[in-house]
Amino acid sequence: METKELAAARFTIQRFLATIFADEISEELYKALKSEAFLEALKDASGRFYSKEMRHGTHVLFEFMDSAGIDTFQNLKYEYADLFLNAGDNPVIPYESFYADREPTLYGETVFQMRESLRKHSLHKDPQYPEPEDHISVEFDFLAELNRREEVGDRSAAETRKDFGRRHMAWRTEFCAVLHSADKSGFYKAFAELTLAYLYVAHLESVPREEVAPVDPAADLIELGKVFRLLPLAKESFLLKPGAIDPLPARTVPTHCYACGALCGMTAKLKDGVLMSTAGLQGDIKGGGRLCPKGASARHHVYSAYRLKSPLIKENGRFRKASWDEALDKVVADFKSLDPNRIGYMRGNDFTNWIHEALFDHLGCPKTTHRPMCDNANRMSNEHNLSDKRPWINYQEADYILHFGMNELSTSYGQRKTAQLKAAVARGAKLVVLDPRRSETAALATEWIPIKPSTDAAVALAMCHVIIKNGLYDRDFVANWTTGFEEFKKRVMGEDDDTPKTPTWASRISGVPAETIERIALEFAKSTAKGAMSWTGLAQVPNGMYATAALQALNGLCGTFDAPGGPSLPFKRKLKPAWGKGQEKPPKGNAPKLNKLGMWSGWAPAYLLDDVDSGKLEGMICYFGDPVLSWGNQEAITEAINKMKFKVCIDAFMCNTALLCDVVLPDATWLEQSQIKPDWLYEAQISYWAEVIPPLYQSKSMYWITMELADRMGLGHFFPWKTIEEAFENQLDGLPCTLDQLKKKGYVITDEASYYKYKKWGSLNPPEGYGSSGNTKTGKYNFVNPVAQEKGVDPLPNYHDGPPDLATDATYPFHFGNFRIFEHEHSSTFSDWALMKSMSSNPLWINKMDAHDLQISEGDRVRLKSPWGQVEMTAHPTYDIMPGILGAAGGFGHLRGLEGDPKFPQFGGQNPPGIQKPNISEEMGGTPLLKYIKTRIEKI
Repeated sequence: METKELAAARFTIQRFLATIFADEISEELYKALKSEAFLEALKDASGRFYSKEMRHGTHVLFEFMDSAGIDTFQNLKYEYADLFLNAGDNPVIPYESFYADREPTLYGETVFQMRESLRKHSLHKDPQYPEPEDHISVEFDFLAELNRREEVGDRSAAETRKDFGRRHMAWRTEFCAVLHSADKSGFYKAFAELTLAYLYVAHLESVPREEVAPVDPAADLIELGKVFRLLPLAKESFLLKPGAIDPLPARTVPTHCYACGALCGMTAKLKDGVLMSTAGLQGDIKGGGRLCPKGASARHHVYSAYRLKSPLIKENGRFRKASWDEALDKVVADFKSLDPNRIGYMRGNDFTNWIHEALFDHLGCPKTTHRPMCDNANRMSNEHNLSDKRPWINYQEADYILHFGMNELSTSYGQRKTAQLKAAVARGAKLVVLDPRRSETAALATEWIPIKPSTDAAVALAMCHVIIKNGLYDRDFVANWTTGFEEFKKRVMGEDDDTPKTPTWASRISGVPAETIERIALEFAKSTAKGAMSWTGLAQVPNGMYATAALQALNGLCGTFDAPGGPSLPFKRKLKPAWGKGQEKPPKGNAPKLNKLGMWSGWAPAYLLDDVDSGKLEGMICYFGDPVLSWGNQEAITEAINKMKFKVCIDAFMCNTALLCDVVLPDATWLEQSQIKPDWLYEAQISYWAEVIPPLYQSKSMYWITMELADRMGLGHFFPWKTIEEAFENQLDGLPCTLDQLKKKGYVITDEASYYKYKKWGSLNPPEGYGSSGNTKTGKYNFVNPVAQEKGVDPLPNYHDGPPDLATDATYPFHFGNFRIFEHEHSSTFSDWALMKSMSSNPLWINKMDAHDLQISEGDRVRLKSPWGQVEMTAHPTYDIMPGILGAAGGFGHLRGLEGDPKFPQFGGQNPPGIQKPNISEEMGGTPLLKYIKTRIEKI
C-alpha cells in the first residue's frame, strides 16, 4: 500500500514542479498557493518532516507565499521573463543539455536520449509545447507519468524511473543554485530550495534506511504529496502526448549561410529534425565549398540558449511575456497613434526585404539600412562613377593586388574569394596592404604599409600622379571607356588648385614615405594583371567618398575593370516582383528624407538624437540590428531611443536596443525561414535559403510578422500570397531556373564568368534584366562624378582634412578606430558559444612604443577617453599597429547573452566606438566615423 501511496505522492510533486517550471505561473495556481487551506497544510507539514532540507524548503515557500503582497503576482510575470525568457541579466538555463557539458547550446545529445525514453513508453512531447524534450519541466512531467503508471503496478515504469533519476537528474544541484542566485523576487528562490530538497530526499529513497535514519524519505514525500494535492494540478500529462513517434530520417539540406553578407553556400545535416552540423556547398560561386567559422558554427547560433522565445511587452520598466496577438495589436495601436512620417523603420537585415520594405514604404516611414552605417561614403563614389558599390578583384589571375583600408581575410564576402587570394600570394602575386593596423590580410601581404587614418586619398592621388607623369596609363581604355580624364589630370598635376599631388605632398599627410608611394605606383602600373580596392577603412572616416574615388581612379587609369586580375563588374540577375499578374503592390507613401548630406539624403543613423530632438522622429521599428552598439555615440543613441514615444525591436536575441523598447518580437533566425536571392562573384547565380528547421519556441519569420501587421492595418489585400513560395514563383517568372531546381541544388548558375563584359554590353552598366547597386550615367568610368556636379560639390577625387574638432591634439593624441574580426559579424553573433570561445573579448591595441611611454603592459586595465565619453578596456601592446593609433574589434558590449551572463565571466568586451562625437558623420554619405575618434589612454 505504501508503494502505491508513495508513487501517488511522487506523481503529485513532480506534476507540480513540471507546472512551475513549464511556464509563468497561472493566476489560478498562484491564488491556490496563497489560499489559507494550502498555507495551513504547508505549515503543518513542515513540522512533521524528518529531513531538515524538506523542513527548510517548505518553510521558505510558506514564508514567501504568506507575506506576498498585492503586486506579487504581476511581478512574478516580470521575473519569469527575466529568468526564463532571456529578458534579464542573469538568465536561468533550464535544460539538461546545458548541465551535461556546461555549454549554452541546446538540442544536445540529451534531447535524443529523452526522445528515446519517451518512445519506449509510447509517449512524445506535445508539439504545442515549444521547449525541447530535455527541458526540466518535460523531465518532471515524464517522471510524473512514470509514477502514475507505477501506482497501477507497471514495473517497467518503476525501473525506468529509477534509471532515469540516475542518468538524467545530474543538473539538480547546479540548476537550483543558479535559480536561487538569479531570482530577485524570492518566489523562485523558494522553489529552488524546495526543488533541491525534494530531489535530495527522493535520492535518499535508494539508500538503505539504516544509513539515512532517522530521516524517512518515503514519509516525507508522502507528506509533501498530500500538501500539493490541494493545488489545481492537471490529472493527465500536460506536456506529453500518448503514442510513440519514430525518429525523422537523416537529411542533408542544400542552403546558404546568412551569418554575414558573404552568403556562402551551405550544406546542413539533420538528425531526427535537429541541425547537427553545417559544411560548404560544392559548386556554389561564393563559398566554393568552404565555410568560415561563422557558418560552421551555425548550430550554436540557432540553438543558443539566449534566443528570444516569446513576444515581450514592457510594463513598469520590465518585460513580461505576451501572446503574438496581444503584442501585434499593441504595435499597431501604438503605431496608429503617431504620424507614420515620424516613425523610423530600421532594416538591419534584408532577408525577404521585398515584403517588409513594401509595407513600411507604403506607410510612409523613413527608412534606414545597414548601408549608411557601413560604407555609404564608398558608394557615393563607386555607384556614380562606376556601376557598383564594391567590384570584387578577380584574384585568380592577379599578379599585383592593392588593398586600401580593408581586411579581406576577416571581412570577405565569400570564402572562395579568400581562398583565391591566398593562392595568388602563394604563387607569387604581390599583395600590398595600406592600413594603420597589421591586419590578418596585412600579415599575409607581401608588403604592409602603415598609413594614418583618413589619408588614403592623398596616397592614391600621388600614385595617380606618378602614373600620369610617366605616361603609364592605359590610353585606349581612358580614351574609350572613361570621362573627365583631362579634368582629373589637372587636379592630380595641381593645375586647378596649385597643389601637385606628388608623393612628397602625400607623404607629409599620410606618413607613408614618398619613395614607397612612387615605387608601388610604378609597380602597379607596370604589372600585367592588377586591381585596387577598398572598403570601410575608407568609408568610416572623413573624406571617405573622395578617397574611394582616388583609389578607383587607379583602376580607371590602368583599365583594370573586368580585366584578368582586376575588379570584376557585377551582373547578377534581377528577380521579378513578388506580386504577380492581377496582384497589386502597395503604392509607396511619402516618406521624408530626414538628413540631407552632400551626396545623399535619407535617414543617417549617426544623427538620431538630433532627429528626435528636432521632432523628425517620435518612434522606431528596429528589425535586426543594434543601433545602441553601432550607430555612433552610445550615450546619445540611448538617450534618443529613450525619448521616443514608440519603439519596437524585432530580433532573435535581446540586444541592447531591444532593452530600451516597449515591445520585443522574437525573430526567427535565417536557418528557420526561406528566401531566394540573386548573387554574383565572377559568375552569377540565384541562391536559395531553405527553412532548415521550423522556427523554435514562438519565434516567427519577418515574412509572417509583416503579413500579420499588414492584415491588422487593413492592408492585407496588398499581400495576397497563401504561402511565401507563391511569392518565390512570381519572382522567378521568366528566369532560367525553377523553385524546385533551387530547392534540390541550393543554387542555379545563370551566367558564366567572362572578361571585358562591358565591351559586349557597350556600357559599364549591365544590360536589362541584370542588376548592380549603382549606375554610371555615361556608361563609362567617370573621373568626374556627374552626381556630385549636379549637387554642387567637388566632383573630382581630392584629399580634405577632417573636421578640426576631430583632429588629435595634446590632450587627445591618439586616433582610435574599430575593426572587424573573422570570428564575429557586427553585433549579431555574440551569443554563439563556439564563436565566443574563439574570440571572447576585444582588447585595446596600442603600439608597444606608445605603451612603453605610458607604462602600460599586456593585460593592464586602461581607460580610453574622448571628449565625448570613456570606456574601460584591457590593453594589448603590439607592433602590429602604428604609433599614435589605437584599435579594437567592434560589435562587443552586449548587456545580455554570453557577454552579460555572470555565469560566464570569461566572455565580454566593450563598445569603444560608442565614445565618438554625437550627431556627426562622414559628410557625403552619412557613415558614422567609427575609425576616426580622437582619444587619450590612461592606465587604471
